[in-house]
Amino acid sequence: MVHLRVSRTRLRWAVAGHLVAVLAVLLGLLLVAGWLVTGPEADSDVEVADGRLTSWFAQHRVPGLNRPSQWVADLGSTGVVIAIGVVAAAIAGYLVRDWWPVRLLAAALAGELLVFLAVSSIVDRGRPPVPHLDAQLPPTSSFPSGHTAAAVCLYRGIALVVCHITRARWRWVVVSTAVLVVLAVATARLYRGAHWPTDVIASLLFAAVWLWVCVRSLAPTSAQRVQERPSPTAPR
Repeated sequence: MVHLRVSRTRLRWAVAGHLVAVLAVLLGLLLVAGWLVTGPEADSDVEVADGRLTSWFAQHRVPGLNRPSQWVADLGSTGVVIAIGVVAAAIAGYLVRDWWPVRLLAAALAGELLVFLAVSSIVDRGRPPVPHLDAQLPPTSSFPSGHTAAAVCLYRGIALVVCHITRARWRWVVVSTAVLVVLAVATARLYRGAHWPTDVIASLLFAAVWLWVCVRSLAPTSAQRVQERPSPTAPR
């Protein structure tokens, strides 16, 4: 029993070390990406495309969508993400009688937040030069989009947890909803003039990779789920 506990402890530390290493690599890659879109070697074609798409969103705003776009964007705000994440993790952990959904969502969201804070403070990219719909929007820290990355880790994370818990067909409704929410949050941030398109794209890629690593490291494999199922002949 003691040996088993030691083995589990070592495995957990190994997983934690693996996650930290991956997070460090992703941090470095995101810093390089930030330098590529802001530094002296920035691609002029990318800058032009960035500016054109940003201006297009600003020019095609509809007054009736300004307030709803704020509600949608808020789905990726820190307070909303933490609240939904805590509730989702608690419900999932209760249903499977295990802590892995809690660890998965906590690692995904905490890692995303740490990288976002570090990169945004170092890259310090200015906001797009268009009218902003967010009154309290900081003038810098545009790269990457924290709302978009948080939406990926939370809503896609919830969808992946559901897919691990059940094989029912309705799980695809959850997956589709998660994808739509992520795209809606990303679009709302562009619509409101909070980010350049490259900010959002970088966040989508970074968060997708980070979430995938968290799922592979912390969610049970198919073999483990089969082993945990009670045998049909086992006494109840």
